[in-house]
Amino acid sequence: MRCALTLIVGLAALVPSHVCARGTVVSMPWFLVSRERDEQAIRALIDASTEAWNAGNASGYSAHFASDATFTGITGATSVGQKAFEAQQLELLASALRGSHLRQTVALVRFVARDAVVVDIDRELTGFATLPAGVKAGPDKVLRTRLQVVFVRNTNQWNQWSMVSYHEVDVKTPDSRT
Repeated sequence: MRCALTLIVGLAALVPSHVCARGTVVSMPWFLVSRERDEQAIRALIDASTEAWNAGNASGYSAHFASDATFTGITGATSVGQKAFEAQQLELLASALRGSHLRQTVALVRFVARDAVVVDIDRELTGFATLPAGVKAGPDKVLRTRLQVVFVRNTNQWNQWSMVSYHEVDVKTPDSRT
């Protein structure tokens, strides 16, 4: 009996908690966590970032950016860390990209490990006042970009993910190169 109890207690340590939609905390063993559920969680983070951008909320847009993550923006400028990323987004949303509308379409979700996912996202931005130097929209006044984000599973929250790398490039079309 003592061995069985020790085994149960030992296995319980491997069971991460999961918060249901109603706020109830349930346990979910790692072997029951599926890629489908993980992909749904990641897609929900991307949807939340889209909503935050469209609301002009830099803090919400940056909410799942890791404290030590790397960022390469469309102009090639780089930074490290969530605070720097949020500051850049705040500056953009308060100036040239104020009132802009972002549409993000997930093109690929690739699990490179159980706790690491690479996501390619096609993006379209409209309604901007101006664009950064060297960045041009198409003739339809839509800025098309591709974003590659690397998410890792948070070690302290099994069902939560953080962005650790964010790399965006503009899509060059013949009409947008001039």
